[in-house]
Amino acid sequence: MESTELSLRQIAQMASDNNGGAKGRELDRIAKSKGLTLSYTTVNKIIAGTYTSRPGIKTVEALATLAGVPMAEAYNAAGIEAPQASLAEQLPPDADTLTPDQRRVVIDLTRVFIKQNRLVHELRQEVVEHEDRSAPITRTGESPVSAKNHLKAVPNYREATEEELEHLAAFPGDPDIAHDEEPHGD
Repeated sequence: MESTELSLRQIAQMASDNNGGAKGRELDRIAKSKGLTLSYTTVNKIIAGTYTSRPGIKTVEALATLAGVPMAEAYNAAGIEAPQASLAEQLPPDADTLTPDQRRVVIDLTRVFIKQNRLVHELRQEVVEHEDRSAPITRTGESPVSAKNHLKAVPNYREATEEELEHLAAFPGDPDIAHDEEPHGD
């Protein structure tokens, strides 16, 4: 039997179904009684397919618990990586000695990876939602199909050409990434 990824909307509906069809304030009360955090307006919008933001970790965990699905599956549906150890704790001891320019590069590259992870998730979510014949849930309310034009297949980054790395490092005019500049040859 082939397994399919659940959407956040499906998980929210399962949470409702598992709790006698409770929605909104009633599901919020049930969550609170179990020590969970869930906004009734958020869950109503998710179930209705009109939620256009990225849910918080506590919301995702509440929905997973109420729906009886593994946390990892709920994180995936929400486009959120499962919490890990703090990146700052994993940096080498001398990371604090980086120059301001070096820090900017590390931070900008991190932002690029985060943005790309979100975009990949939105595209996957659209496929799942399309299969369900329901509207996609994206963080911006726009169809992630339009974002496909920004994707470029890149081989293993260790074997990538300089041009491919420049493409990853900056998208021209991208307001979501600080210090974004068009790649230029030096």
